Amino acid sequence: MKNSNLKTYLIMLLAISLLLGACAPAAAPAEVEPVSDVEEVAPTEEPAHEPTAEPEPTEIPAPVFEPVELVDVLGNTVLVETQPIRIVSLAPSITETLYIIGAGDLVVGRTDYDTYPEAVLEVESVGGFSADSISIETIISLEPDLVIGGSARQGEVTDALNESGIPSVIFEQKSVQEIMGLMLLLGDATGTQESAAAAVEDMETRLSEVASVVETIPEEERVTVFYEVWHEPLMTTTNQTFIGELINLAGGQNIFADLEENYPAVSAETIIEADPDVILGPSSHGDQLSAEMIAAREGWSEATAVTNESIYIIEGDIISRAGPRVIDALEVIAASLYPTYFEN
Repeated sequence: MKNSNLKTYLIMLLAISLLLGACAPAAAPAEVEPVSDVEEVAPTEEPAHEPTAEPEPTEIPAPVFEPVELVDVLGNTVLVETQPIRIVSLAPSITETLYIIGAGDLVVGRTDYDTYPEAVLEVESVGGFSADSISIETIISLEPDLVIGGSARQGEVTDALNESGIPSVIFEQKSVQEIMGLMLLLGDATGTQESAAAAVEDMETRLSEVASVVETIPEEERVTVFYEVWHEPLMTTTNQTFIGELINLAGGQNIFADLEENYPAVSAETIIEADPDVILGPSSHGDQLSAEMIAAREGWSEATAVTNESIYIIEGDIISRAGPRVIDALEVIAASLYPTYFEN
């Protein structure tokens, strides 16, 4: 073969080889092994919240004391501008009222007759109930910011105290409503409004309960009543007093309801002639008020109340004190007059 032809042949062979190489499929890429040494990242957690601190308890501000004007039975006016913290009571009824409305811890002085509640026996006494038996010096030594009396007969005591700069007033309650009204008033004057209102509400509930039973008693079954305040001289009560009101609220008919005086003297003849169905009286009579003693009185042995043994003695402290325990007296009177209607 000629050299020129051989050269041409080699060139053609090289071209064909190159062409075949270009058309061949590309080599498969090498498989990449999974990376095993890469640290896995844990899912992001919510940041832990710090425990929320309990909110500091909000202090409830003490109620602002509103000045209270007290006008007493003698017409004296005392303005209580700040809440009293030291009170002297000159009557058992006032003391019991202060305790039941939640102001008992303010009482720093009492009379010899203040015996309820038992805690009051630890309080210093300033004397008796009458003006001439009360020690003004002892009261002043107790440094009270308010003195409360329970009888107009104590007027000279409160007058002397007012002149000494010690605010002093006197209250005399003649009805159940006045008793409850004083409870609310003293609640305002001592900053114990809530407990005073609760005590009055309880009394009103019990009054309503007695009234609802009394309404069911037929008129022909209503009994007549003689209430003996004292035996020598014979004294009774009219319906102008809280005792007379209690008899009326209990469904009794007071034979001396309409006399003018609050506690008039009456004759035995008038009582015998009226011939009451029931005789009531306070235990403060001692042994002078009993079926035996009354029956032994001249002309009384045939009285209806005596022959029927309808003589009832009521604890003197609850029937004779114009305080919150009159509601207890009412329930006792009602049960005494109408036992079949007020059976427990």
